[in-house]
Amino acid sequence: MIKQVFKSFPDNKPISGLCVVEDITKCPTGYNPISKTHDQDSDADLHMQSWKESVFIGRKITRYLCLSKTEGISDYIVVNINIINEKECPPDGYCLIPRTIDSDQKAWRKRQLCYKLTRKSLASHAITDIILLSRSKKAPDGFNLVGDLNGLTLCYKTSPQSPDVPLPSLTYGLAPTLSTENVPNSNGSLSSLPSLESSVNVLSHDYDRLVSLKPTRPAPKLPPTYSSSNYSTINSYQGLEGIPFILNQNISAENKSIFKDIPEIKIKTLEDLDLEYNYSFEQERQV
Repeated sequence: MIKQVFKSFPDNKPISGLCVVEDITKCPTGYNPISKTHDQDSDADLHMQSWKESVFIGRKITRYLCLSKTEGISDYIVVNINIINEKECPPDGYCLIPRTIDSDQKAWRKRQLCYKLTRKSLASHAITDIILLSRSKKAPDGFNLVGDLNGLTLCYKTSPQSPDVPLPSLTYGLAPTLSTENVPNSNGSLSSLPSLESSVNVLSHDYDRLVSLKPTRPAPKLPPTYSSSNYSTINSYQGLEGIPFILNQNISAENKSIFKDIPEIKIKTLEDLDLEYNYSFEQERQV
């Protein structure tokens, strides 16, 4: 469900590479094949081989256009697509797809596709999506019509790009400079400003004075403790912070009067415990 929602969002990333495959299952890594037409959801085969040719060859020949937004020439994107005749040369600056990338066969039968690449930093727009139409000869909203490509209508979508504009150089230096001693005021008089060396000396004196300061009362021996809750971002205090943990003086070792009624505990060995256990067990059996 989440993947379907993300697929419905527009992808404005520019297309960086195009290729043609004979077997749709052998699409290169990083490329996505255009397997279905946009209007009829039918097979987007660009070869359009006749039934007689299929019988003569013994197998069906197919051609599928694949696009990628991660592969291709580094820092170059597709900015235009054109369709030309089989024996026509591509325009200047355009790349031709002459053969299939998986089987190294002739890519096109009658009409062929060429595309133009431009460096990403210099492109004002880029092609972000390509669709094929099986029946309609009109581009959908947001798409540009290219033309007929072996029985299918090819359309593409463009998106504006932001060229990389170099940042302007700074008109001032970043290194610290010494301030002048005399600076003119608005009324024409001169004001004396401290130099960098004197400012550093003042700061050093203030730092030494802060370090020498001591607190007026001693810090508590035990740091305050608090407990935090998993359901709140504010710490909650228990009211016992800073109270030392000590024993009552009435039960100290020096006050022996409270221990006179406490019976003396006899230390027993493991054998003594075994004898007592066996004796009690025998008594229960006799009862």
